[in-house]
Amino acid sequence: MSSSRTFLSQMESFQTSEHGPVVVFSPHYDDAVFSCGELLSSLSLGTVITIYTGVPDNKQMRTDWDMRCGFSNADQAMRQRAFENETALADLQAEAIDLGFLDSQYLEEPRRGAELLADITSLNLEKIKPYSVFFPIGLFHEDHIHASDMLLTICNRFPDILWFVYEEIPYRNKQERVLARITNLVERGFALEHFATCKSVRNKMSAVNAYKSQFRGLGYEDGEPILLQEEKYWRLHCYLDLP
Repeated sequence: MSSSRTFLSQMESFQTSEHGPVVVFSPHYDDAVFSCGELLSSLSLGTVITIYTGVPDNKQMRTDWDMRCGFSNADQAMRQRAFENETALADLQAEAIDLGFLDSQYLEEPRRGAELLADITSLNLEKIKPYSVFFPIGLFHEDHIHASDMLLTICNRFPDILWFVYEEIPYRNKQERVLARITNLVERGFALEHFATCKSVRNKMSAVNAYKSQFRGLGYEDGEPILLQEEKYWRLHCYLDLP
């Protein structure tokens, strides 16, 4: 097992262009900034790839979550979320790529197209050629688990990439969720080591506060409950494909 000193040395190398860019996968528009804002703030070459950014064909669709966030329909919700994300990533000086797949709340039948998502993700990685990739460990939310499992299936295709998973904020606030997911990954043949990142709160606060519509849905007055949760990462060793 590598030491924390080695991990910190790796973190320092992320802050330069010497090894190439760092990619952070975000299931929804807010997840990368909520969970990895300090990391993104420290990078000189950071790219956030957000997966579920599409607008359903029925743009007037009304869902419980969107209404809780203060929106009257899906089109309004996704347009505002895209604007909030653009604002947040500008604060962090991170590049943005949207894949355009549908959030599970907009699906009218079971999710399909896992292979298509994996192929599009692989094409983006081949184009960007990142030094390292961070993606959600897969806590609680259906979309988070789906995104995590997809990336777990393709990480073996890219042996030159350093792979990491992050614990999603706010879902990591219940440790039993985290422990259950880690146990699940280990049972599936993956190895994880705790990864200590350098603390850097520069710009994270303003970036988090860009997602005001999400605060309404979560029942928060502001971004403080998000900022109070520590960012946590694991180095992922992709030994085996998923069964």
